[in-house]
Amino acid sequence: MVAAAPGANPAGAARFEALDSLRGVAALAVAAEHLNAQGPVFGHAFFRSGWLFVDFFFVLSGFVIAAAYGERLRGGFPALRFLWLRVGRIWPMHIVVLIAYLAIELLALAQGGSGLTGRTAFAPERAVSALLIQALLLQALYTPAMYAWSLQSWSVAVEMVLYALAAIGWRALGRWWWLAGVVFALGAGALMEFPQQVGLYHKLLRGLCGFGLGAGTFAAWRRLERRLAAAPRAVMTLAEIALCLGVFTMVAGFDDTIPMLVCDGLFALAVLVFAAERGRVSGLLLTRPLMLGGLLSYSLYMVHPLVESLTMTGLRQIATLAGWGDAFIPVAGNNRPAIGAGYGLLADGAALIALACALAAAWAGHRLIEKPARDWSRRIAPRVG
Repeated sequence: MVAAAPGANPAGAARFEALDSLRGVAALAVAAEHLNAQGPVFGHAFFRSGWLFVDFFFVLSGFVIAAAYGERLRGGFPALRFLWLRVGRIWPMHIVVLIAYLAIELLALAQGGSGLTGRTAFAPERAVSALLIQALLLQALYTPAMYAWSLQSWSVAVEMVLYALAAIGWRALGRWWWLAGVVFALGAGALMEFPQQVGLYHKLLRGLCGFGLGAGTFAAWRRLERRLAAAPRAVMTLAEIALCLGVFTMVAGFDDTIPMLVCDGLFALAVLVFAAERGRVSGLLLTRPLMLGGLLSYSLYMVHPLVESLTMTGLRQIATLAGWGDAFIPVAGNNRPAIGAGYGLLADGAALIALACALAAAWAGHRLIEKPARDWSRRIAPRVG
């Protein structure tokens, strides 16, 4: 998901602004899923399976990285400089969020109780031994640290592995890089059908599957670009609407019988069609609010679990003072409260408040951390490699 925010493409690279906006929509779906909301809107099956859009991020990342750097890496662009730019894009926001989790843990320890977090400070899920692994974004390779501290950073760690493989692949394989990506995707998709055998490396396989298909999709885009650009707008609009309905149906009806390769294939087709920006849906994606969502997508993805948890905890405290404390129920697997299904639109209202707070924090994170760090890494980049 961190492939290329608006303005992040190297000079001369193609811009895909509708895809930027789609990334923002996907980030909102992931943030909504993590709320475990029980209302009639956010409790819908579509939002309960919103985690699938992380795989959309992988597909989109493979496509955009291929567009921005594929030919440049083939032509001699230093791999080390490429990796430096990617680290400068994703690591600063990651480390700030990780420090925030550490600060909360230290505060809970100083209080001498579990009132702040609902558990003992530095419990197994916050083991100090996993902190360094996560700080270095190595949990995709050392899976015992996968679910410690910053849970959402697992996909960022997978992205770092994918970037390294991409830098090696484009340099070593030349014009056949796209074929290698598709082969890796098919192999990873096949291995994911054996979850017990692959364990938590399932996460890395998800990245390989999506990123490889994304790279192959860009190769297809180069061959089809002119035809898609010349296609009638009505036809492209129908194609965009059909893909939106297809993705919605797939996500809402997802279960373990649907291979991840099928999901990624549909995401790849959506990326290919929306890259042309020819239909009416693309026109909607190019409006300012949705483009702003794309701009904030990475920061939103990184901050939303912490901000949503703090927001819902605060709302529970307010509701308790007002005599509505029973409306909140614990969410299995974490300490974040949610409003029970019996409270209808009130549960959706609480979810909207939490999402609004997450978006506000994402805006601050983008302005104060993500963008300054990205700009600094670009200034340093010419000296690297």
